[in-house]
Amino acid sequence: MPSPDERVRFLATSPNRVSLLSELEDGPLQPAELVDQLGLSRSATQRNLKELTDLGWIRRVDGGYTCTVGGRLVLAAYDELIATVGLVETYGESLEPLDEAGMTLSPAVLESATVVTATETDPHAPLRYYTERVRELEPSRFVGIVPVVSPLFNEAHRTLLERGAEGELVLDTAALSASKTEYDTEFDDAVSIDGLSLYAHPDSFSFGLSIIGERVFLGAYEGGQFVACFEWGDPDVREQALLAYETHKEAAREVDATALSS
Repeated sequence: MPSPDERVRFLATSPNRVSLLSELEDGPLQPAELVDQLGLSRSATQRNLKELTDLGWIRRVDGGYTCTVGGRLVLAAYDELIATVGLVETYGESLEPLDEAGMTLSPAVLESATVVTATETDPHAPLRYYTERVRELEPSRFVGIVPVVSPLFNEAHRTLLERGAEGELVLDTAALSASKTEYDTEFDDAVSIDGLSLYAHPDSFSFGLSIIGERVFLGAYEGGQFVACFEWGDPDVREQALLAYETHKEAAREVDATALSS
């Protein structure tokens, strides 16, 4: 009897078998119908039908052949593997922030995200997308982990505070100090509004995380540059993001924004 690994290779090395299994997922078809729909020879169709039947992935019924429950599970797992490989190929290292943030998301959830990445012709696309989206939202509360601070980030978050939202931001100690040094006036303006709580974390971050109302934003950074922004409106993602935020916040200490801006 073939091992599970051999069965996986049996399916993956033949696009015809995958196509045939997919066609039979929605109901019974006769061999002649499969020949017409897939453009296979009769002999290849009959051979594949026999092999898939022997594996228990399809069965013969009135009206032809159809997938078994096991066949549907195999096909779903195969499709998920293809989708996962595609995600890794597309986003590569931009997925690494999930690990540092402590979030585990399925390929389907990752695929559902709105994703904006930096390109050679538009290196600031993620930053622009994030700040524009923040200004469109009207939450009562927002929280975030900020690896770097810039006037654009400050202004976007300031907009939320001016609309009456309460906010919390966790920054690493070095980023907090650099913000005060490099963006003195802008930083003072950003932290002087009521409703903002700042926390200093002893470790540096290579990711950004914002939970703004019901929306979740995850930012990937390379060399201090914002290279990819993921956005979700999924409640399960929000729950994971809040847990990740609280975990990092517990290791931080609250700082006096008034003292920082004096």
